Amino acid sequence: MNERAGAFASRLQRQGMGFGIVTICLMLILLFGEARRWGHIATAASGFIVLFLTAYMLFEAALFRLIASKPSEEEGCRAVDKLLAKLHLRRFPQAIRMLDARMAGTNRLLLKLHLAFVVFLVLFAGITTYGLWGHI
Repeated sequence: MNERAGAFASRLQRQGMGFGIVTICLMLILLFGEARRWGHIATAASGFIVLFLTAYMLFEAALFRLIASKPSEEEGCRAVDKLLAKLHLRRFPQAIRMLDARMAGTNRLLLKLHLAFVVFLVLFAGITTYGLWGHI
């Protein structure tokens, strides 16, 4: 069992669930506001982008759990490539990407999730502040 892949999967799952739960809660709060404003629409759209990236992150966590379940890193990476090819998400590669390369790619995805979440929070704060202080 690959402990690095398991720990990385746990970290991804915790962060993905945290971002997802907070985003859903804030979007429910947004639902009770006046939805006819463009700001609400932009905030909701950015929230859906965060939720999409969160779902993608949880899928990545499941893939890293699959890597962790195999006896060797190479066998786990090969199993992930076979699964992605079977699901028609990627072609089966000539050379197997090892764990460090996969973790680097997932860290870039995590950065995109963080940026999307910050944009969502800024838009939500703007809508909330505008709603609290009245019409300008």
